[in-house]
Amino acid sequence: MNITWVRRAHRWLAVGFLAAVVITVIGLSLSGPEWVVYLPLIPLAALFLSGASMFVVLLRGSRAVLVSRGSTGLVGLIHRWSAVVFVVTVVATVIALAQPEPIVWVSYLPLIPLAGLFLSGSFMLATWARRTVL
Repeated sequence: MNITWVRRAHRWLAVGFLAAVVITVIGLSLSGPEWVVYLPLIPLAALFLSGASMFVVLLRGSRAVLVSRGSTGLVGLIHRWSAVVFVVTVVATVIALAQPEPIVWVSYLPLIPLAGLFLSGSFMLATWARRTVL
C-alpha cells in the first residue's frame, strides 16, 4: 500500500498543529477569547488519525520501510512508539482526572512522550526538508 500521501499530509498537519499552538499561546497571553484554547484540537485529531493509519500499515507487514529509510528508520520507530505511549498517557490522564478526587500530577505525564514526539518529529521534518531542497 502506498502511503506517501498520508506521510505528506502528516508532515503538513504537524506544521499546522505547531502554528495552531503558537496562535493559541499568543491569543491566551493577550487575554484573547477562551475558544482559542480549542484551536489546536482539530489538527491534533488529524495528526492522530494520519499517524494511526501509518502505524497500522507498518504493523500489517511493510517492515521494509524501516530498512529503506536509512538513518531516519530508528528515529521513525522512536516517533511511532512515542505516539503510542502518548495516547496511553492521555487516556490515563483523562481517567485519573475524571475521578471524584482527581490526581492532578498525572496530568503532566503526557509531556514526557510529547517531548519525544516533538524532538523526533522535528528531526524527521528537518531531514526531509534537507533532502527535498538539496
